[in-house]
Amino acid sequence: MGPNRKPPVLSHHLKLEQGAVPDTWPDVTAFAEWYLSAGMPMMIPSDYEIFLSDDASAMCLFRKGQFQVELYMVYPGPLVPIHEHPDVEVIKYYSGTFDHIEGGRFVRQRKAEGRPVLKKGEAHGAGFQLQGEKGGFALFAFQHWAPDLKPCTVAARWKGKTVGPKQEALIRRFYPDAYVVEGYADVTRRMSDPEGFAYRSSGAIPVSQL
Repeated sequence: MGPNRKPPVLSHHLKLEQGAVPDTWPDVTAFAEWYLSAGMPMMIPSDYEIFLSDDASAMCLFRKGQFQVELYMVYPGPLVPIHEHPDVEVIKYYSGTFDHIEGGRFVRQRKAEGRPVLKKGEAHGAGFQLQGEKGGFALFAFQHWAPDLKPCTVAARWKGKTVGPKQEALIRRFYPDAYVVEGYADVTRRMSDPEGFAYRSSGAIPVSQL
């Protein structure tokens, strides 16, 4: 870039600078609708990191209060066990794909697709390995975390069969006393509780202590 040329001002940066981001949203559906209609702006938190699991890599693209969007780059042929994300409402949104053809046009090869809201006590996942996804795929996870939780990654906020040892280590990192054994995790239970009673926000960092 020459000395007299200014860097481009991206539209989503303008919207953020002009205060076009609401203070909050009624629910995760309203948040997802706003985010998509606003052009999918990026507001990456200062404490972001790339989370590595056994079937995907993920990072937070946008966070405001208890709402956030994570981008998941899912590896080829992923194992997707049935699972829950306790105290986090989630909408999965699969990205569409396009191929460029002659004449400067793009042709949609795969339509973007949203899934129903995953609410408290509900589970999702295929329960088997997705052999058809030989090239992997990308998806966005719109999230609304409970008020007493610090948002991190839903790969750690987990109840159900796990994907592998990397994910189990990630869960233990954020929820040190969560019930995690080989092949299964439940952040609503504690390893130190011999009776295994469910309890809320195991190992989570209360917002008041942040």
